[in-house]
Amino acid sequence: MGAKRKVCMTGPTGLTVVADALRQAGCELVLGKPLDDFREFRYERKDLVKLIGDAPIVFPAGRDFIGADILDSCPDLQAVVKSSIGIETVDVDAATDLGIICCNSPTPENYLGVAEATVGLMVALFKRLKRNEAHMRTQGWKEARNHGVLMLGKTVGIIGVGRVGQSVAKRLAGWGMKILAYDPYVKQEKVADLGVKMVALEELLREADVVTLHVVLTRETRGMLGLAQLKLMKPSAFLINTSRGPAIKETDLIQALNDNVIAGAALDVFMEEPTPMTNPLRQVDPEKLILTPHTIGTNPGSQTAGQKLAVETILALLDGKVPDTVVNPLAIPRWKERFWS
Repeated sequence: MGAKRKVCMTGPTGLTVVADALRQAGCELVLGKPLDDFREFRYERKDLVKLIGDAPIVFPAGRDFIGADILDSCPDLQAVVKSSIGIETVDVDAATDLGIICCNSPTPENYLGVAEATVGLMVALFKRLKRNEAHMRTQGWKEARNHGVLMLGKTVGIIGVGRVGQSVAKRLAGWGMKILAYDPYVKQEKVADLGVKMVALEELLREADVVTLHVVLTRETRGMLGLAQLKLMKPSAFLINTSRGPAIKETDLIQALNDNVIAGAALDVFMEEPTPMTNPLRQVDPEKLILTPHTIGTNPGSQTAGQKLAVETILALLDGKVPDTVVNPLAIPRWKERFWS
């Protein structure tokens, strides 16, 4: 068996980098919603299934959710490819069960940007930059309670040691900080050269002065940090999430911040995006919580780079090759059996 050189792009059709490259490679394209409708348009399930049809590859737009019902209703579908690092709009677990490969596009322009921003958020939290800036604007000069914390000798806990997590560790090398990490799929020898010590999640939470999440959203990581886990952290510790919003139970985090279970947090990702103005996170003491709108890793050229990598991934898959960008490697044996045996 093989694959038709057919790709469904759910939208927007303004992604000319992808469309032009795939056409030049001889692919037939099925195009979805126009660019003007990209932000607000949502497919009905039956319409999305009809659009994908017999295409072996679907390239979904940012907010088009490819759930288990969609995957199960498209028997010719072999792979879902995203041009971003995040792949939370795809039911990766269901895809794995069906032997459908899921791929993201972790380009240096993106994952290095996220790593840089993560370190920046650490500095902002430890040095109390929000509090000091607000105080300077409203109350004048310094006071003792606004002094920052020396990062030298502190312990960083990295949850998820993929490209972003490793890049954070590299950027902290030479800062005189102890680096712990938790990732059930990464062995100690892989990160030993980075000065990282792999530990259990509970040990990381207890020991770290700042915990930073860099995980893909799966059954295992969804809601992995709730109130029980936050209570393991030091009252002086900080939490950063620049990966996937649903990895943290937001209501539990709000309680932990309001009750001084932890000292502060910084979030670039949320359970619901765009996060509504009614989200209670917006009511948390702003001196304890930094909020940014899932843009902190976006840099000039990062979107184009992601689209180019997505094209390379799609063409490899259409040739029966397994790209390096697969996020669910457990699907590969069934994928080969279903579509390439």
